[in-house]
Amino acid sequence: MLDIFLDWLKRILKSRLFPIAFIYIILFAILIHRLFVLQIVEGPTHAEEYEYRNTEVREIKSTRGNIYDRNGMLLASNTLSYSVVMEDSSLITSNNQRNAVIHKLIQIIESNGDTLDNPFYIVHTGNGEFEFTVSGSALTRFKKKVYAYALVNNELTEEQMNASANDVYDFLKNGTNIYPMFGISGDYTIEETLKIMSVRYALFNNYPKFMQITVASNISEGTVAMVKENMADLPGVDIKQQTKRVYHDSIYFAHILGYTGLINAEELERLNQNSDEEYYNSTDIVGKTGIEKEFEAYLSGTKGSEIVTVNDSNRVVEVVERNEPIAGNDIYLTIDGNIQKAAYHILEKRIAGILLEHIKPDLDYGTKGESASKIYTPIYEVYYALIDNNIIDISRLSSEDAQDIEKQVYSKFKDAKADVYSQLRKFLSPENETTNNRAGDMEEYLDYIYKILTNQGVILTDNIDKDDTTLRSYLNNKTPLSGFLQYALANNYVDLSKLDVTTYFSSEELYQKLLDYTWNILDNDSTFNKKIYRYLVFSYKLSGTEICLLLFAQGVLEYNADDIMKLEDGTVSAYRFMTDKIRSLEITPAMLALEPFSGSIVINDVNTGDVLAMVTYPSYDNNKLANKIDADFYNWLYTDKTDPWMNRPTTQLIAPGSTFKMVTAVAGLEEGVIDPYEKILDLGIFDKIALPAKCHIYPRSHGAVDMSNAIKVSCNYYFYETGYRMGIDSRGEFNEKLGLSRIYKYASLFGLDTTSGVEIGEAMPNVSDKDTVRSTIGQGTNLYTPVQLSRYVSTIANRGTNYYLTLLDRIVRKDGKIVLKNEPKVYMELTDIKNSTWDSIRKGMYMVANEPRGSVYELYGDFGVTVAGKTGTSQISLSKPNNALFISFAPYEKPEIAVTVVIPNGHTSGNAAETARDIYQLYFNLANPEDLVASEAVLPENDIAAFSD
Repeated sequence: MLDIFLDWLKRILKSRLFPIAFIYIILFAILIHRLFVLQIVEGPTHAEEYEYRNTEVREIKSTRGNIYDRNGMLLASNTLSYSVVMEDSSLITSNNQRNAVIHKLIQIIESNGDTLDNPFYIVHTGNGEFEFTVSGSALTRFKKKVYAYALVNNELTEEQMNASANDVYDFLKNGTNIYPMFGISGDYTIEETLKIMSVRYALFNNYPKFMQITVASNISEGTVAMVKENMADLPGVDIKQQTKRVYHDSIYFAHILGYTGLINAEELERLNQNSDEEYYNSTDIVGKTGIEKEFEAYLSGTKGSEIVTVNDSNRVVEVVERNEPIAGNDIYLTIDGNIQKAAYHILEKRIAGILLEHIKPDLDYGTKGESASKIYTPIYEVYYALIDNNIIDISRLSSEDAQDIEKQVYSKFKDAKADVYSQLRKFLSPENETTNNRAGDMEEYLDYIYKILTNQGVILTDNIDKDDTTLRSYLNNKTPLSGFLQYALANNYVDLSKLDVTTYFSSEELYQKLLDYTWNILDNDSTFNKKIYRYLVFSYKLSGTEICLLLFAQGVLEYNADDIMKLEDGTVSAYRFMTDKIRSLEITPAMLALEPFSGSIVINDVNTGDVLAMVTYPSYDNNKLANKIDADFYNWLYTDKTDPWMNRPTTQLIAPGSTFKMVTAVAGLEEGVIDPYEKILDLGIFDKIALPAKCHIYPRSHGAVDMSNAIKVSCNYYFYETGYRMGIDSRGEFNEKLGLSRIYKYASLFGLDTTSGVEIGEAMPNVSDKDTVRSTIGQGTNLYTPVQLSRYVSTIANRGTNYYLTLLDRIVRKDGKIVLKNEPKVYMELTDIKNSTWDSIRKGMYMVANEPRGSVYELYGDFGVTVAGKTGTSQISLSKPNNALFISFAPYEKPEIAVTVVIPNGHTSGNAAETARDIYQLYFNLANPEDLVASEAVLPENDIAAFSD
């Protein structure tokens, strides 16, 4: 067998074909080896080399600095979160493809409960109609960005300037022959189109173009996973880890800290004006209000950058170069966080107590409309307030999952609304001759119909001459609304496009069209519906018990079977139940928006200007505005009747009342029209002027008082006489202008003609420019914010050094190095004021709190620290409670702090003084802090609450 094989092998080797065959075998082996190396050994490497690659420069956002109180309590910090980002990808070559990618991305984001970030200024109002959500200069900027490629000399044409929201929508959606724009097909719904448009608009205006825009921030894990799974179908899309701003104990500090958000066009322009290069871009998060805004340059840090190589799935395959960002600086405020939080609770408790004190179990409004001295709040106003201020959501009453009590209330509403409609149809019939003022209960509804038709531009009031006989006749209740509406139609004073009128109609048909339009508006108008609920409450058809039970049904109050049972069986009355809930602060003044519902406290160091606390009530959670705005919360913030958005200590201008009297005292003494010891007899009515002025205790009298005693008992007559004397000119005649100029001169020395210095937004004050005599007691046109009053009283406390108030203590780098240490800054030294003047007014303020007959002696006469202060009560109108003010400092012997309390509609200044007393007890450890902040309303003390000056 072996011989045969060897013989065969010899023949092969001797064959002339063998060398050729051998060569082929060697070549084939080499080929197989090479394929093995390329496919198996070096395959991944070559795949990367031949894959699509692109080099990009990417920005790395810096981490924002933290914000602390003076003692290192963390108030604002950052936490990591994920965002969906997108950039223009060169792999997308058509509008249809780009729109499809964005649509798919939006579906992923929304399917996981997340929302888009990109602000867009057009909304769909229904029936294919659109409107802008901005106006004025903001709208002009928006249009400039929309028509960026079609501008003439970088300016909008007249047609572009006048473009409606529908015009802009159509332009972005379809473009023109020259400017194709986004080319969004009709396959998408209007809502889908708007969302695609918002992302396209952000990409369109993104500069530099290689920058990524944030499509959605703070996204869920579900969105992260789905985007990563679909990355191959989403060119240009990526998931990025970013920081999210977090505010701690936010409700106490919201107005001071402000919040951050995506930069808008106006901010982009303003911030880049201050830098040599365009440092900020449309993807940046910046401070919007408060400390976040004012110290943006310190907090924001310095951006980094990286050069990366990405593949066709937008994944980074190589980092070519990286420059690390530099974190922002930390800011330490002068605020004492613990005092701030305690003061907030103290203020809420006191306001709730004042409100409780004036709630009556019937329809007693007290002296409302006649005098502001004893105005009461009927319990029925409390019941209705829960509906009016949206604490009870009336839209839920008709929902499919409504509870029995909600269905019961909604049934009553439907019956009442049907009855209202029936009566309104009679008063709006063409032949009706009854004017609004004779329509009984329907008058309010008819007035509202006119208001809503004019507000919505249906009635073109701008086209009607103000002296139009029929219009004036209607406004004077001599022509019925039905007659005026028919007149407006006949004279082309109605916008027929609103009524969807495109063909000829008779006058009767047009009027019916107008009525149909009116009913359609009213059907879904919450204000109109609330008027019906008010009628139900005040006609006793919707009971207080039902209102209370709705609070449980809608989760406003925590479910309590015992409370519900007692309400249902009548064991507890609705009045008792509601007042108990207000007392326990389960129902707060902020929820009711019944006066009083707001207030301010300012505490500052009188020797440095450092603000230790600056409290505004009510407040809000600024976490819901930071990073990405919660739309529902934003809407609540701007519609809530208590205006929680307002930073009251810095922006609420208020008449100072008698707290202004020390300015008058200084002016009178320094101008020499009176001396500290001269006594003036209080005659009750000051009649040396054309319109006589009364002292606040008239028909009683303070008797003869000198300067200090006039401050002590807050004698208006004394200051009327002082102001009058300041107006006497060289001819011995009273000169109004001279008197006002002298008041202004001394008000300005105390800084009352300018802002206080706090670093956040502040309203400009107003020194009175009319009625010298009344201006001396804080009336006239005097208006100041609480921080301005606090600076004024601090200058009295330290005898003439007028410090700028400040919220900033220091700015510190992450490595601990101090970047800026804020030192006290003096606005003005009042060196020309005589010591005897300081002695006189300070003595008067001491007597206010520490001597019998002093305004608030009952509160401070036997106190653990000597407080000097001045009460103030300013009248708004005869139908609203007076404002309550108290400015003060302590200790009198060696002042440390000033405390200013302002409670709008707080009835009497004694209520503000009681609140300040709690603050002094807190600061000087005169009471248990836990007792001071315990969650229960505190009623005013009867012997002082009625004090008013």
